Amino acid sequence: MSSDRSRTICSIDTGYCADTVEWCPCQDFESYLVCGTYQLIEKNGQENDHTASSCASDESIASGSMRVGNVQLYYFDETLGRLERIQTLNTGGILDTKWLPTFLAGCPVLGCVTSNGEVKIFVLKEKKLNETVNLFVSADNLCLSLDWSPEQEKSQVAVSDSAGQISLCQLGEGSSNLQQISQWRAHQYEAWITAFDAWNSAVVYSGGDDCLFRGWDIRTNCQKPTFTSKRHDMGVSSIQCNVKHEYIMATGSYDENIHVWDNRLMKQPLCSVHPGGGVWRIKWHPVHGNSMLTACMYEGFHLLNFTNGNGDQCLKTSVSYTEHASLAYGADWCLRYKHLTSLRLEECDDFKDVQSNNCYTDLVATCSFYDHSLNVWHVQV
Repeated sequence: MSSDRSRTICSIDTGYCADTVEWCPCQDFESYLVCGTYQLIEKNGQENDHTASSCASDESIASGSMRVGNVQLYYFDETLGRLERIQTLNTGGILDTKWLPTFLAGCPVLGCVTSNGEVKIFVLKEKKLNETVNLFVSADNLCLSLDWSPEQEKSQVAVSDSAGQISLCQLGEGSSNLQQISQWRAHQYEAWITAFDAWNSAVVYSGGDDCLFRGWDIRTNCQKPTFTSKRHDMGVSSIQCNVKHEYIMATGSYDENIHVWDNRLMKQPLCSVHPGGGVWRIKWHPVHGNSMLTACMYEGFHLLNFTNGNGDQCLKTSVSYTEHASLAYGADWCLRYKHLTSLRLEECDDFKDVQSNNCYTDLVATCSFYDHSLNVWHVQV
């Protein structure tokens, strides 16, 4: 857990409270990233730093107040070691952002969900984000999360909202058309998170404030879940499948626990860990899948090593990053440095800290809420 295994490269003030960050995964665009922000403007015009979770209930918002935000596009200049803000697009409060994993019509595509209950689709072209379509999937509620289907040809997106619903939408050819295919009630309260199964595009998962983790077969009418887990003691706030280890997935919760699952055996998790703080986001390493980046709201950001073999699975904290001063919300790995994972440490001289002689083999971006901070840092994993 030693801090000398991480090194901050640069830090940016995002203005509004920052709650989501995502590097572009498309080839030749890996140095671009987006940060989403969320701010409550009181009816008297004053800004109020509410967390996304505390704003999900209409009862917490005074009449006449507004939820606002923006999508900020950045370019990371590795030579100068700095972030260049290219564009800021004003929106409703941004609760989640996800890049489509592959190009569409030759361009990277970004999906965002807002406090206005809408899904916005942007295309990155000529170093600018251009909005191509937006769809109100839950106009009376907040959209809380989204995820793209792993099946490239379908370009489907699942969206969760503050009424406990999951909506399935289809992006048309050229990204200029978005249609809602289906919608169902998945949870009694807020559906904090939804995610596609990375290995089976017919399966969608959801987690809610009712403490339930559920699976859904979208080839059916989704009136009944394929399973319901009550293993978490508080709201389920993060779900992600491991793209390198089939059947392996993880969930995080306000109960401060992370559970790793084999989706063929959902009665109990393979292993669990307690990083603390309330787990808002989980990101498996996109190249080898043997580590996990976590945003644990009140306890900062952690890297966990995952052991999976010989019937013995476990998660152990390897690095804790404590350079943020407030709620840890957004975190993501940069694919720009995926080729370094195969190098021996002594071979990657360009990434050595001359003072500590450490070698930093991964690039990470994280953002925190109240201090509206976006950081880029190297980490030795």
